[in-house]
Parts: sequence; C-alpha cells; structure tokens
Amino acid sequence: MRCFNCGAVLKNTDYCGSCGADVKLYRRMLQMSNRYYNEGLEKARVRDLTGAAVSLRQSLKINKRNTDARNLLGLVYFETGDVVDALTQWIISKNFQQNKNVADDYIKAIEDSPSQLETIGTTIRKYNQSLVYCEQGSYDLAIIQLKKVLSMNYHLLDAHLLLALLYIQTENYSRARTEVKRVLEVDRTNTRALRYQKELDEREGKSAPKEEKQRDSISYVSGNETIIQPVGVKDNSGFHSVLNVLIGIVIGAAVMGLLIRPAIEGNQSSELNQTIVDYSDQVDSLTAALESTQAEAESLRAEVEAAEQTATDAAGEMQSYEALLAAYAAYLEEDTVTTLEQLEEIDRAALSSDGQTLYDEMYKEVVQSSISDLYASGYAAYQSGDYETAIEDLSKCYELDATQGDALYFLARSYHKSGDTENAKVYYQKVVDEFPNTQKAADSQNFLNSL
Repeated sequence: MRCFNCGAVLKNTDYCGSCGADVKLYRRMLQMSNRYYNEGLEKARVRDLTGAAVSLRQSLKINKRNTDARNLLGLVYFETGDVVDALTQWIISKNFQQNKNVADDYIKAIEDSPSQLETIGTTIRKYNQSLVYCEQGSYDLAIIQLKKVLSMNYHLLDAHLLLALLYIQTENYSRARTEVKRVLEVDRTNTRALRYQKELDEREGKSAPKEEKQRDSISYVSGNETIIQPVGVKDNSGFHSVLNVLIGIVIGAAVMGLLIRPAIEGNQSSELNQTIVDYSDQVDSLTAALESTQAEAESLRAEVEAAEQTATDAAGEMQSYEALLAAYAAYLEEDTVTTLEQLEEIDRAALSSDGQTLYDEMYKEVVQSSISDLYASGYAAYQSGDYETAIEDLSKCYELDATQGDALYFLARSYHKSGDTENAKVYYQKVVDEFPNTQKAADSQNFLNSL
C-alpha cells in the first residue's frame, strides 16, 4: 500500500513516514474496497455472478484503481456474454496498471481473433433487432432472431432471458423453463431468471385430479374369455344378431338400387372435379412457396446489410478504444499536442460510460495546455516567416478557444503575408467584429481598407 500524496510505501501507522500525510481514512477505504473484492470473488466461485458484479462495482466505487476487482468484473461480464462491457473494464484496468496486468492477455486474446470481434458485433445487432420485433409484436421473428444470436454467443444471458419471456408470452412453458434453467446454470442467483421461474411455476400449477366415474358392471368367465356386462342390461345377443342380418339384407338391396348406378354414372364428373381441386391446391401451394421464398430472400438481404453495418460499427468502436489508449499514453508522457490529436480521432459516443469519463477528464486538462502551446508555436512560426505552420497552429488555437484574439489577429496577418488576401479579409473582419474597441481591431480595419 502506497501513500496517496507522495507514493511512499506505508507502514502500520496512521501517518505516512515520508510526507506525514494522514492516511487513516485512506487505509480504511482501500481495506473496504479489498473486502468487497474478496466478497465478489467468493460469489463468483459459486456461480453467483449477479451478486459478484454488485460487490465488485461497490469495490470500484470506493477505489477505482483496484485493478484486481476491475479485471474480475470484466471476467464476470464476459461469462454472461457482455463482451463489450468486459473489454471496457480491461482497457481501463490497463490504463491504471501498465505492467504485469493480466488484462493485457484478455484484450490480446480477443484482438487476435477478428472473427470473434465480428461475431460480437453481429450478435449485438441481432439482439437489438429482436427487441424491435418484440416492440412490433412479431414474436415469431424475435424468437428466430434470438436463436441465431445464441448460436453465435451461447453465454449471452440477456438473450436467454428474452427468449424465455417470449416463450412464456406464447405459452410454450417447457421451452421457457429450459431457457431459464440455462441462465441459472451460469448465474445461480439471476433475479430475472428466478422471477420467470416463479411465474412458470404459477402458470403450470397442477389442477386437482378429476375423479373418474365408477361404472357399475358385472363380469363372468365364458371359456377362456372374461365377459364384462353392465348392470341391468339383458344379454339379447342372439336376437340382435338375426335382426342385424335382416337389416343388412334390406340395406344392401337399397344400395344396389339407389346408389351404385348413380355413382357409376357420376364417376367421370367426380374425377374431373377432383382433378380441378388437386390443381387448385398445387397452385395455392406454389404461390405460398413463392411468397415464403421472397420473404426469406428479403430477410437474408436485411441480415447481410445488418451484418455489414455491425462490422463497421465494431471496427469504429475498436478504433476509438485504440485511440483512447494512445491518447492516455501520450497524456502520461505530458505530450499535450499528441494527446489532443488522438482525442480528436475518437468517436465519444462509441465509448462506454467509464471510457467517456476518462475521455472528458483528459480533454479538459489537455485543452487548456494545448491552447497556450499552439499559440506559442504559431506565433513563433509567424515571426520566422513560416506562414503555413503559423496558419495551422493559430487556426487550431482559435478553434479551441474563440476568446484568443491575438491568435485570430496573427492568423489574419499570416494569410495576408502569405498572399492569401481573400482569407486575410475574412479574418481581419472577424477581429473587427469580435474584438471591437481594441488596438488589434483598429489595425485590422486599417489593413482591410488597404486591401
């Protein structure tokens, strides 16, 4: 444990032996952060990933430089399928601890597999599309999309949970229970999974078994057979047999006279009608198959476009994180110009909340320093006659801080002396408009009058 003020190694006292700073509260904060880390580690070992994430985030709230807690939180996110959040934690951890940090191995393992990065982007895109289908009420399409997501990233628990919810909505309770079980195998205390399980238990509650009506009957053995006869029914089988034969003879004669001959005569007409019906069924079947093929082609085309867009987004996001790392490295070396150049290449919206916080902190500190550096280098270039460099540096200085009137004035002078009178007029006029009643405004007006 090192002193927050001077960096010296602390001993078992409430004061730093090197600078005398009071480290009692600081020591307690670090101990509390480590305690939450140990709690998160124990929960992660028993697959309580939700509880582990809560404890680890609490540890980082107390000490954001606890790289062990941050690396473990990244592993928890990775195990639940949130690869982007995992990468964010590891990159921040690497910024806090440059050397001997296991986060380097985690990041390298992902960066060395471009196909994995593309898969991550594709799964995110498909998952978001499934949410759109849910909002539109297209539950079947959402289920198909989520199955594709899980075939590429089986550990994405959010996809399992959404799929379970859709199965509950469509009353397919057995499949819903399977998805919930898969989530609980990874994260045993997942709150949503437990809530869905309770809902399934309530919906699948067994009803009281119905009592079967007992039928009064008697049975007796006749030869090798057991005869069961209802109570109160007489056995008139002999009489019934004779009666049935007579009735059959009468019905047969009627059929011969009334049905067989008309049936023979209408046979050709029936065959023709059946042929027409079969042909109509074939046409309907082919039409349905064509419509299905067209719909599938449209779906595949949309998926290809979505995959291309996702790959582009993933590449841009990774480029932003690489630029953020380069900016932070230059920031640590106090190279403000390079830091600012790297920050300008970053798409801030592509960063996570932690990444945006790091970006904002560096940008705020670097801009003020860059303004004075750019003005000094631009003015020096103007004095030496290097107007091209002067224009570049002074333009950047004015863009960063519009109150830099001297930078604007010498930018106009640089354009004037380089022979670019059109731009010189523009910037002389800016000096006159934005800084009235000053000497540089009066000088600019005189130069304007002479042009």
